[in-house]
Order: sequence, then C-alpha cells, then structure tokens
Amino acid sequence: CGGLTIVVAMAGGVAVVNDYYGYYTTWGQMWADLHGTSGNLGVIAAASSAGPLSGRLSWVSLPGKLSGYTREGLVYLPPQYTEARYAHVRFPVVELFHGSPGSPLSWDTVLRVGQLADALMARHQIGPMVLVMPAINGGGRDYQDCVNGPGVNDETYVLKDVRADVLARYRVSSDPFEWGAGGYSSGGYCAANLALRHPGSFGAAAVIEGYYRASDGPAAAALGGRPALEAANSPLYAAERLTPGGGPVPAFWVAAGTHDSDYKPATVFTSAMDRIEEVPFVRVNTGDRGGAWQAVLPGAPTWMWQQLAPPDLRVLFPVASYTVHPFTSLRIRPAKPHGYPEPKKQRNVTAEKAPAKVTPSRAAVKPALD
Repeated sequence: CGGLTIVVAMAGGVAVVNDYYGYYTTWGQMWADLHGTSGNLGVIAAASSAGPLSGRLSWVSLPGKLSGYTREGLVYLPPQYTEARYAHVRFPVVELFHGSPGSPLSWDTVLRVGQLADALMARHQIGPMVLVMPAINGGGRDYQDCVNGPGVNDETYVLKDVRADVLARYRVSSDPFEWGAGGYSSGGYCAANLALRHPGSFGAAAVIEGYYRASDGPAAAALGGRPALEAANSPLYAAERLTPGGGPVPAFWVAAGTHDSDYKPATVFTSAMDRIEEVPFVRVNTGDRGGAWQAVLPGAPTWMWQQLAPPDLRVLFPVASYTVHPFTSLRIRPAKPHGYPEPKKQRNVTAEKAPAKVTPSRAAVKPALD
C-alpha cells in the first residue's frame, strides 16, 4: 500500500509537471519514463506533408563504451540522405537535448521536430541536417543533465559516446564545427554547458529557456552539491570568464520567456557573451512554456544552418537570405498544440523586431582546432 501511495504521489507530481510542460501524451509514456525504460516511449508522428519528400525519424540504440551507458535515442535523417545524387554528402549534425523530466520522444510529441525540419526545407529556409536526440538521464527521476559527477557519466555519454556512435553509423560530417548543440529547459542548459566547456567540439549552440547555473537546476544534484563542480558546470560563470581573443567560441542563439524565472539569468548570460560575439536573443512574451518552445523553435534550425553549413553545402542547398536581428520580441496568443502551418496561414505569432545591427554569418570563417 505504501509503495502504491508513493507511485500515486509521483504520478500526481509528474502529471502537474506534464500539464505545465506537455511532455507526455499517454500514461504509458509517463510510466516508462518513471521506470527508466527510455526506449520506444511511444509512436513517432507520421511523416510531414510539408512537401513531396519527408525525412525519417526513428528510434536507435546509442551504446556508450566510455560512459558505460546504453540508451535509446531518436535520429532524424533528412530526405536527401537516401537520395543517390547526394550519396557523397556528409551532413551537418545537431544534437538536441530534452528537458527534465522528459525523454527524446518530447521532441516529436511536443515539438514535432521532424515535421518542422521537413517544412523548413520545403520552404528553402534550411538545408538538410541530421538531428540526434539522445536521452540525458537514466530514466525516472535520475536527472543527470549532461554532467559528470559522483557516479554520473552523462557528459561523457552525450559528448563522446553519442558522437562516436553517430559518426560510425551515419554519413555525417566529422568536422566538429559542423556539429551543433540545442535544447530547451534542462536541454538548453546542456547545450550551453557543453558548448562552453568544450568549445572545440561545437560550431553553434541554441538555448531555449535553459538555466545557466548548475545550482539552479537538476545538475546540482547530479554533481553531488559540490560547489567546485557546480562552478565548473555553470555556463553563466564560463561566459563571464571569456576574454576577447581567448580562442574559438561557438556561436550562440538564446530564447527566453519574459515571465519565466530563467529570463533574468538569460539576459545576464547573453550580455556576458555579447562581449565576445553578438548573440541573437529572442524574448517571448508568454507564460505558456510549451507554446513558447513551439513559437521560437523554427528560428533555431534556421539560424543553426547558417552557422554549421560549409560553403560547398551552401551552394548545393541554397536557402533564402537570412538576417539576424539580435533583439527580437514575440507576443504569443494561445494556439492549437503542435503543427507548423505555412507562414501565410500562421496567425498566432507576430514578431516585433527592434532595429539593430545585422550579425554576419560566422559559418564562412571557422577557427582552427588547437
């Protein structure tokens, strides 16, 4: 009876979180997540109808020789991946990190990332990229948030093991500056922390409503509450330590909700990064996190392609001209969940772009590896 009470309490707590975030679409998904069975948490959405060609989103096993972890993740292969005429192409890669609680499936059930990528390619806003969505926790409430701590090897897993698996299995670029990191909530923290701790491993990082100090999220527990480890895994402190000319730094793109507790830290982080590079910062005027993520997400891959695509792929897959406005505000009215309608039919989002300098693309010039 006591065990049942605990399970019911846990389920009730997660249900409250789910109402806020929209992670789970079935009780089965929630049960699997609570009990650590992170693989195959649900049915992946049908192929997008954005155009005649659609990418493939599927579950894959991503074993970790260095970390000792073996987890299930999602991989999106663009439609061009299987076309004979592109058999020589090695595609850029973006690792996408989910929130806590959550699983890779959230990228499909909540954000429809495969359909979004198809739609953006059909509108010639991005070129083809491989998207890799690994699990960033051990299941249940074992939130590790991409750090290495006492008994936790999540940083090793998502940074080294997942990359080694993807490079061995798929036709992707081995150039670290053609790899990006992105995420929302805890996943946003992962992207920022990994990119700054390992600046030679990524060309760009996109952070959507992440946190910026380990003590402000699940990373603190994964690090055992040790101040030295927390300080070494806090993107805000890392950004403040950067100096001009101090070496290669990945390009950053940041989005945060003005009503979210992480909004002020996001402004401080962006200001610190602005000393080194001009960072596009999207301010979202809404209290609905799920709606905010859906609204800002199209901007992240559009920007990411400009940072990661090498010159030959830019010629092979030309896209519409892209202009970065460093300070952008979005006002969001309630919208139907999921889906990415064509721009001319989209009425739930309006953007007000403040006049600002245009940030030139950083993809054309890549710093040399140390």
